[in-house]
Amino acid sequence: MAHLGSQELPSDSCGPGRPPSPHLQVEGRGVQAALVEEPFSLPLDSPVILEAAAAGSSRLGQDMDNGPDRNNVPMLRMLHFTVEYRDKTVPVVIPDSETVGSVKSILENELKIPADKQTIRGFRNKSVTINDSTILRSLDLPKENTLYLLAPGYCDTAQNNTGEDPNIMERLSQTFTLNIHFRNRETSKTYQLNFPGSRTVQEVKGDVYTVTDVPMRHQVWTGWPDSASDETMTLAGCGVGFPCHNLTLSSSKPTDPIRPEPMRLRHLPQEVAMDVVQSSDDEFEDAHESIPCMDDIYEEEMPLRTREPLIPDDVEDERTALEHFSMVFNNRYGETPPVFYIGSLDGAVKEALHVKARDRKLLAVYLHHDGSILSNVFCSQILCAESVASYLSSNYVTWAWDVTHESNKARLLTMCTQHFGSMAANTVRNFKADQFPLLLIITRTRGTNEVFTVIQGNISLDELMTSLINAVDVFVEQQKTEILEEDERDEREQVKWEQDRAYQESLAVDRAKEDTKRREEETRLFKEMEEERQRHQEAQEKEAIRLSLADQLPSEPGPNCTDPLSVLRIRGPGGKMLTRRFRIKDCIQVVLNYVSSQGFHIDEYKVLTTYPRKDLTAIQSDVTLEELKLYPQETLILEQR
Repeated sequence: MAHLGSQELPSDSCGPGRPPSPHLQVEGRGVQAALVEEPFSLPLDSPVILEAAAAGSSRLGQDMDNGPDRNNVPMLRMLHFTVEYRDKTVPVVIPDSETVGSVKSILENELKIPADKQTIRGFRNKSVTINDSTILRSLDLPKENTLYLLAPGYCDTAQNNTGEDPNIMERLSQTFTLNIHFRNRETSKTYQLNFPGSRTVQEVKGDVYTVTDVPMRHQVWTGWPDSASDETMTLAGCGVGFPCHNLTLSSSKPTDPIRPEPMRLRHLPQEVAMDVVQSSDDEFEDAHESIPCMDDIYEEEMPLRTREPLIPDDVEDERTALEHFSMVFNNRYGETPPVFYIGSLDGAVKEALHVKARDRKLLAVYLHHDGSILSNVFCSQILCAESVASYLSSNYVTWAWDVTHESNKARLLTMCTQHFGSMAANTVRNFKADQFPLLLIITRTRGTNEVFTVIQGNISLDELMTSLINAVDVFVEQQKTEILEEDERDEREQVKWEQDRAYQESLAVDRAKEDTKRREEETRLFKEMEEERQRHQEAQEKEAIRLSLADQLPSEPGPNCTDPLSVLRIRGPGGKMLTRRFRIKDCIQVVLNYVSSQGFHIDEYKVLTTYPRKDLTAIQSDVTLEELKLYPQETLILEQR
């Protein structure tokens, strides 16, 4: 990792005008004692514990004993904080009766960052305004908490102990011109290279190798400041002159061949502007005054030692591209890269944004360009910082793409238009190669995917963390509203679904009733039809029997018949009276046949005498009327069985 230089730290680590805190305890020892005593050192991975001193605890106990109501004294809780700052993690244990300022004091003693330069983010309770005097108990915090320490604009004095210019952050953003006089066996050239202040000495030497074909192991330099012996130092922190600095380079390789003018200079990172001047050794002595600071880039071409691209230009599909991107990125930039989503942009959008509001995350789209000098610095020192990688993993779905090749850039613009609209695609299109890398933060509002912010790679670690946390804070507030709206919508849909289900159940019951009623009606009609058919059949049978009996019935004797006769009057239902003459020698069956022929079948009616009452249908059918003494006349009664 690159150094920024060094600065002296005030002897009082608590800051000017701030007295030491006697009640602070670090693993059972006073913080001031822990900082002053030489044998004792506090490791960064050990918990920093803030406790009340014996006197303070005694006073607290006395106050509780002497108070009007001991039950009103709140119970003391110990809160555990894991504070992440860049690549450091500081555990802090502190009572909830302390303030946010107390946490900052601990971090000041631990990290040597003044409390007034600290910005602590990550408190879960965002409904109250948090300042140094805020009591931790009032934030209603859980026992375990993760916080993020930001120190925007603060230069880490642990890396600035050589008396460097205190305005190091300003120098990091400045452009340094290095006038490099390269001496070969038979020729000498002067290269004028422009580098940003954030570039390290090692990276500068690597770029010079690209220009001169002199490997770093064979480079012999004069003119570097003493502090530049640490090749991880940045130009801003190693003490080179600004705006121009003169250096001399030669090769230690004895058989270094004379090669043509390098023709691949335009493949340098785009922040490294260059001019090549043929010169003598005498001319180089006045190079500081004679060589202006120009931004011209030598444009001749020659094959360049190429490194494996993050995404080749002939990749078949997005998943294969992301697998290759992740593998090469990890090989290039270290062991703690962000967790990239392996799959298509469409899949990343669905996983991050097209889910329930309470499960939604922000989508971070990282766009890389190997032609930008910022890409290497941003990836190795900022994007792969443990705090950034961890925060992205917890709060974002991160998808990446390499736009170094024009074919891949065109493919990305098509995907952006499809998922985020033409305005987002135009925004990406308008960025030049030297303005990459970019980090697009995508959110979903009112059912629409939109770009929340675009973060460029020319920022510090603290500035990136601030932007990421601010985006999450805004997103969380918006998410709360959308969760409420979604819950209300789900409740309405649930009520509607229950109403629809009740309606369908009622409709099913009504249909079942209708079906039952219809079946009953069909059964009734069928039964009636069957009964009617049976009645009709029985009536036909009866009619046939009646006609048959009428045909078999002997004719009625006339008034002038000389045979003894019996006149029978037969009273039927409803007062109907049948009268007929029979010979007394006729058997009773003739009378019964006559009654049946008149429609009163003997299966349904009984023929009764009046007195004594006798059922004539129950006696033998061959008994004559004479034997039954039913002459000369008699009245009979028809009675339905």
